[in-house]
Amino acid sequence: MNEEDLNEALHDVIVRSSPPPSMDPARALEQARRARKRRRAAWGVAAVVPLVVGIGAGPALVANLTGDRSVGQMVAGGPGATPSTSPSASTPPPVTTVAPSTAPKTRKTGDPWPEGQVDRTATAGPRADRAVTLMNDLTSALPPGFTSPNLKYPEGGPMRWPQSQYASNDGEPDYWEYMASIPVQKDNRVGKLLVQSTTPDGKPATDPCQLAKKFWGGTGTCAVVDVNGKKVGVLTTKGGGDYDQWATYRYDDGTVVYLAQAKKNDRTDRAPLTQQVFTPRQLAELVTSPKFKISA
Repeated sequence: MNEEDLNEALHDVIVRSSPPPSMDPARALEQARRARKRRRAAWGVAAVVPLVVGIGAGPALVANLTGDRSVGQMVAGGPGATPSTSPSASTPPPVTTVAPSTAPKTRKTGDPWPEGQVDRTATAGPRADRAVTLMNDLTSALPPGFTSPNLKYPEGGPMRWPQSQYASNDGEPDYWEYMASIPVQKDNRVGKLLVQSTTPDGKPATDPCQLAKKFWGGTGTCAVVDVNGKKVGVLTTKGGGDYDQWATYRYDDGTVVYLAQAKKNDRTDRAPLTQQVFTPRQLAELVTSPKFKISA
């Protein structure tokens, strides 16, 4: 081994003492493998140094290049450690990982759909299950005299359906919409209910009625209803839309819940209900129910 080879090997040892890179798990594993190869090369240098520059020259040179660090600190990673001259005695450094950040990720053009999805809709897994639970909770909230049978539209599709959707657009933080729609029957007449729970989307809080008007482009008259200190926007439409009335509530953490009702169920020959399922006050109270809040 000539002087140039010795300097190169010692340089590799010094590089190992620099601050570690960011701990992406895959990259951390690769860095650990490279460090192990460099360390084994360093053991070889430590064995050859006495033959080339004398017993004390190798540690002295390393100390000159790195300041007060000892050879044991650089090579073995611990104070006072004595490096072995046998490569087989080395121990690979531990692979550390960093816990994922809880900060919302911002979607960019071309990003893949999350969690292995082929499009925005989650058709299986925990997110799809949450939408099914939401549908069942909405069904259990029906007042006496109303039911939600498993009716179908003329083309065969079910009137009861849940949906879990990744809702972020480019430049927005990740957020999800969980939705469930059910038919509501009384005396062979059929209307419908819909509940939507949107996870925090990073957008600032707004007036309850301003928030209510964002639901499917709704227009009509809106009133703010106080439910035990919670401000709920209740909007009654002028007709012609999919829903006659809905309530909106935004939690302090940014979760938003909509609860909508209609006396008529579209695409069916069933006669519409003669009355709404809930009064405006009942609708406002129900939209604040914790069972409809899905924040993740």
